[in-house]
Amino acid sequence: MFSLVQTMLANQFPEIQKFRNVHQLDYATSGIYVLALNKKAAGAASKLFRERNVHKTYLAIVQGHFAQDSCTVDQPIGDDPNHDFRMSILPDGKPAKTHVRVLERGYYRYKEEKTGEDKCLKVSKVELSPITGRRHQLRVHLQSLGHPIIGDYNYETQYTDTFRMMLHAYKIILPLKQGELAVDTNDPFINLVEISK
Repeated sequence: MFSLVQTMLANQFPEIQKFRNVHQLDYATSGIYVLALNKKAAGAASKLFRERNVHKTYLAIVQGHFAQDSCTVDQPIGDDPNHDFRMSILPDGKPAKTHVRVLERGYYRYKEEKTGEDKCLKVSKVELSPITGRRHQLRVHLQSLGHPIIGDYNYETQYTDTFRMMLHAYKIILPLKQGELAVDTNDPFINLVEISK
């Protein structure tokens, strides 16, 4: 994904010789993507990520209605021994921790991409704050709660054939020496959930 982003940015900003990757997103995740313009900035930002001083907030729409309004998942993650691409909760995996807060409970109506059929699912819209940054952490932790992300081909038991995976990097705060750098985006899911009455 980085090479695609780098090519797009190079076309828009030909005066910048090189972009340095600091923070990655899964290919199907939208939202904030952190790049640096020079080696010094990349080093400083990477250190903040490594030392877990960066506050990240994601939004997701997941299957089902959460019983609780919030929870914390503290489950280790490692490579899934049965699949080349997926990650899994494993006793000997790396520590991984995610805070989950429910924003809305309702229904998601959509037209299935493959069949054209109208569908309606019980869903929850959640705010996610990862404390660690493991590969596929949010996707695996939500699946472990029985609430996989809508449109997540790799982690939904029954795949929701919709127009995208419903995971978005919504806000990020980097506490730099020069001052806090806070970036946020619009909510791409704002009209997708019909609120339960």
